[in-house]
Amino acid sequence: MNLTLYLGAEVKVATTIKAAVDQTVESDPVLVFVNNEAYSQDMGAELWQIFDNKRIKTPLFVLGQAKVPLDDVIVFDPNIQLRDVLRSMAKIMNITAKIMAEQDMPDYFPLPMDFVIPGWQTSVEIFIKKFGRYEIYFDIEDIITADELEKLERQKNFQLYVEKHERLKFVNSLSGQISAKLNDPNLSPEERIEVTATGYQMVMEQSRKIGIGEGTMELANSCIESMTKTVEDIPQLDDLLARLLADNSSLRYKHSLLINYIGSHIIKKTPWGSREQQEKFAFICFFQNIALTKDEHVMIRSDKELKESDLSNKEKNLIKNHALLAAKLVSTIDKIPFGAATIIKQHHGSNKGVGLSTLSLNISPLAITFLFAQEWANLVFKFETESSRPSKKEVIKMLHHKYNKPGFNKILPILHTLEF
Repeated sequence: MNLTLYLGAEVKVATTIKAAVDQTVESDPVLVFVNNEAYSQDMGAELWQIFDNKRIKTPLFVLGQAKVPLDDVIVFDPNIQLRDVLRSMAKIMNITAKIMAEQDMPDYFPLPMDFVIPGWQTSVEIFIKKFGRYEIYFDIEDIITADELEKLERQKNFQLYVEKHERLKFVNSLSGQISAKLNDPNLSPEERIEVTATGYQMVMEQSRKIGIGEGTMELANSCIESMTKTVEDIPQLDDLLARLLADNSSLRYKHSLLINYIGSHIIKKTPWGSREQQEKFAFICFFQNIALTKDEHVMIRSDKELKESDLSNKEKNLIKNHALLAAKLVSTIDKIPFGAATIIKQHHGSNKGVGLSTLSLNISPLAITFLFAQEWANLVFKFETESSRPSKKEVIKMLHHKYNKPGFNKILPILHTLEF
């Protein structure tokens, strides 16, 4: 987004080596940028090797450590300021400050729509083009809702715009306002759930599309602290459920919050249940579904359901591997809670992070706790009405039946002592 708005560049995104090479060959880009920090392996080195073998002369930039010849590839320290990255790229593209100042930009600048998501309160006027004229669609301080975006998306070839001198102001206002709201001590439980849901969705979109940068992580931390406060402020599960079911936010967010709620109560009853473990669990709950792109993906709960679903092969592969993908993505975050990436990889029971039904007997106690809380949350969301939902006693009986195994049965007795 910054390359587009600061340099006026057209940006194409690839998430695999093959896609990057294909796009390089097909579109002949001016330069290629690899966020090595977003991967567990040295993607920059792999891509450079292919470029070298195929004699591709496109300049290559890498963020983070990479085993590449520094004479051929520009490597940025991960702590470098964004402006310095942009300046270096601008130089290669022969874009000077003078050129940018003199650039004949249109009076109305088209917004990158991939980054416009529900919940943003606009800091500038946002326009839509109708019959050759630009009309205000969102006024200053309007809140962009999911309904309004869906309405826009039903229109063919729609595009939103900001006045060219306001474009950077728009970019810089995206996440700060959400963090500020979450720090308001006067938020009601309903407002906190709603605002945190907005922040959650913003972090998910930004993480998948542009990686987890400093600003994204600041917002994520605000959301995680807010989820923890919700768990502490609502003593009864039925009260939380009533609020969640009345809220229109993402099922992925509701799922994460409910797992955090149930798991936190379990952790408090364990011998090892420190505050640090609860904070780590909240982090894991927040990021566990980061790779999933749709709410319906959360509803697939087993390999059998996945195989029998009508989803595309691409979606099935995403769901099958989402635990592994999430673990890789959070591994790029500075100061990640110790062991959090491993537990995220294990959150469906597999040590490898692949599949929904594979159960390893040597996963960590925190991962076992997550499994119990996840299964409980799945049962809750499976039944729409309170009368059709299994009781706490029935849920515990189901968990005993499914997970009465070595390692797991150390935590199973704790379920009977839960007081929510």
